Amino acid sequence: MTDAVTVRYALTGGPFGAAEERAAVYELQERLTAALAGLDAGELSGNEFGGGEVAVYLDGPDADRLYTAAEPVLRALPNRPARAILRYGAPGDPASVRREVDLDVGLVGPPPARPKPGRRTRIVAAEGDVFRIPIDDARSVYGQLVALAGDYALVVVFDALGLDAVAGADILLLANTFDDCLADGEWPIVERRAVRADVPWPVYKFWGSSTPPVLVDHFGNVLREATPEEARSLRGRTQISPGAVTGAARAAFGVGDWLDYYDAFLPDDKATVAWLGRG
Repeated sequence: MTDAVTVRYALTGGPFGAAEERAAVYELQERLTAALAGLDAGELSGNEFGGGEVAVYLDGPDADRLYTAAEPVLRALPNRPARAILRYGAPGDPASVRREVDLDVGLVGPPPARPKPGRRTRIVAAEGDVFRIPIDDARSVYGQLVALAGDYALVVVFDALGLDAVAGADILLLANTFDDCLADGEWPIVERRAVRADVPWPVYKFWGSSTPPVLVDHFGNVLREATPEEARSLRGRTQISPGAVTGAARAAFGVGDWLDYYDAFLPDDKATVAWLGRG
């Protein structure tokens, strides 16, 4: 699936929305899954709350067909403003094009010219690669790509300045970002080393069409059914922009403000595969 539709809704109840707003988004996801089932138009791939809005991600072979199939359900969520971004082409492909649509207006006019078929420009990064995030003109913090799963790149950022300090540093941040996060040189790759043994491999809730929801690992493997408390408290398997991870890393070292939604990047030892294994 090369195309995608991202729909962004404003939230009124703080950075992550009020409890009833989050519940409405989860219900929306259930309805989207049901509406898209059997149509070969695409599928729901996740959500992301933060910064006073929620983004709902859909993937499919044709962005227009996917949006048309999902539009009646998407428009039913009352939060406004709401807009859809249709991406034509593979993620990370510099030839891909985008179209922004007001959800209350719908598709207007012809779609942009689709990129010419060709080989997708992929990142050369691999699991174990250590990268550098500039903090300011003089300092950098380092992170590591610890796992790839499709377009999902799980990265950690270490609580230390300087490459020499990485081996003994604590893990400061953990986030799912996009697999092209290293392609443009914003996070230069400096070396490759074995993935740290202390990575807190995360567990996520997945609603899909499951009743009750299930728990999945970073690779999307179903672990077991979620308890009611896990369904309430655990986060979904969503992707965070590299810019947000950079902002959190800089804020942790005193450059810029620490925003509330950065808390979602802090490792949680009770939301890990290891923690589930204790039961």
